[in-house]
Amino acid sequence: IRRQPRSTLFPYTTLFRSDIIEKSPLFGLSKEKDAGGIQPERERVLSVDEIKQLRDQLPAAKMERTSELAIWIQLSTIVRIGELLQARWEHIDVNAGTWTIPAGNAKNAKTHTVFLSEFAARHFAELRSLTGWSEWVYPATRKDGHVCPKSITRQVDDRQRDNALTKRSQATGTLLLPGGKWTPHDLRRTGATMMGDLGTLSEVIEKCLNHTEANKMKRVYQRHELQAERREAWRRLGERLDEVINDKSRKVIPIRRAG
Repeated sequence: IRRQPRSTLFPYTTLFRSDIIEKSPLFGLSKEKDAGGIQPERERVLSVDEIKQLRDQLPAAKMERTSELAIWIQLSTIVRIGELLQARWEHIDVNAGTWTIPAGNAKNAKTHTVFLSEFAARHFAELRSLTGWSEWVYPATRKDGHVCPKSITRQVDDRQRDNALTKRSQATGTLLLPGGKWTPHDLRRTGATMMGDLGTLSEVIEKCLNHTEANKMKRVYQRHELQAERREAWRRLGERLDEVINDKSRKVIPIRRAG
């Protein structure tokens, strides 16, 4: 590329001659290999023993009680943490056992109804006693509106480091678990996995997760919301969490053999 003299029409403009390049400078490069690659899908699921250990370690983590409740509510409802932190009390009916997530707050832009188990409703009731003065389930302390959607994630991450990034917490390392680093989103995956272990069908779990069906044909023709099945899935998950966290014995129903 050679520099050309200034144009007489535009005396303050420098013109450059451009040539045709036969091959792109990016020829042969791939996003997967040369530009950072595709972010690997996380598969972290907390075990039952880790959930118990988390219960025992939370007091040492010195988190606000509202943050502790967020952990148990997310685990029992398998919602996205941002959906919880942006929720309004007007959309939660603890007595009826329902939580409606408006389309504007849902990742797939579709209204989603969560059927609260007794476990989830109990934690929501305690949370309401702490933040019920606000229209927001998790109100911001320094401004109107809700807290930052990443606030719980930051708190959990900070307490798994050897050294805290800020002075927010002196409880470094208190939320480390044997299976490695975990995030609030892993609680969503953990709850869904527990649903599967309890015998819930995968299509019901997908509805509970508010996932969008990938197959367009199924999206168009399968409109059944599986409300009864979803309610039962959340109920069973809540009962299982009560058994794990509160050390309640699991009910075993004997099956009589024919004859």
